[in-house]
Amino acid sequence: MKKEIVKREKLVNSSKSKKGPTTKKKVKVVGTEYYTNQNTGEITEMQVIKLEERDFNFEKIWFYHILESLNLVGGAKMKVLTTLLELKNKENIVITTHKKLMELTKVSRPIISETLKLLVESNFLVKKQTGVYIINPQMLFNGGQSARLNVLYEYTNSKESMKETQVSENPDTFVQSEDKAND
Repeated sequence: MKKEIVKREKLVNSSKSKKGPTTKKKVKVVGTEYYTNQNTGEITEMQVIKLEERDFNFEKIWFYHILESLNLVGGAKMKVLTTLLELKNKENIVITTHKKLMELTKVSRPIISETLKLLVESNFLVKKQTGVYIINPQMLFNGGQSARLNVLYEYTNSKESMKETQVSENPDTFVQSEDKAND
């Protein structure tokens, strides 16, 4: 009996995947070119290579099936989250209003406001402007690497812009938090 349990544990432990890095570099030979040495005038044939970063070690999910399941298990905040995910476009942008979210989710305005605030604080969303949010492409994105990097650039710029706006609107709060950090 004891040997059987040990065998099962070994089988379970060996079948678990180990998470590693999520990107790797691939070297791709583009071709050959001729280069001239500026000092000697000597012409040299060289192979031209291209380094590409590729995504791997990820898990594939069927997005809308997961959303349906989350809606079944989750509460009001989960309904807001799943609705935001359904509303996102290919650039991870969600354009909506509190009123529209209330109609779609049948959830109260305070819950919607609290959920949006929590998602922004947890770095899942950034508010680009009133009614426009960007979902962090490091957490969720559908598309290729270059498209994801473009969205990540926009997300980061919007995040920095919101920080600057908060500082300009509440300079006392910013100075106070700096003073606390220096203590």
